[in-house]
Amino acid sequence: MSFKGDVKPVVCASNISTAVLWAGPTRLRGLIAQSVGTSGTAIINGLANTTTVSTSTNTQVYMLISVGAGQSVTLNLPEDGINYAEKAAFGVVDGVGVINNSGINVTLLIDK
Repeated sequence: MSFKGDVKPVVCASNISTAVLWAGPTRLRGLIAQSVGTSGTAIINGLANTTTVSTSTNTQVYMLISVGAGQSVTLNLPEDGINYAEKAAFGVVDGVGVINNSGINVTLLIDK
């Protein structure tokens, strides 16, 4: 019998535009995004290197999220979630981060 990994929340506050949230192989199991007033968007993506979130839309793990004014979005990903591990062919290393965050709090639920 195999066991699933522990889930850890990592947070990008609404006043932070870009942040590496986890540098290391992980799986995204879910997310919570909440606006802090007006509507907002953010991009969840793999890392270009250990300190920089990729801006490429061709990483195979690029995800745009959008939240309406005063709203929140919760997404639980089924089974094994999204794998944020090194994919040399797509220019990403182990890890996950947020870029272009405009006014939303983003909480990622990841395997640690």
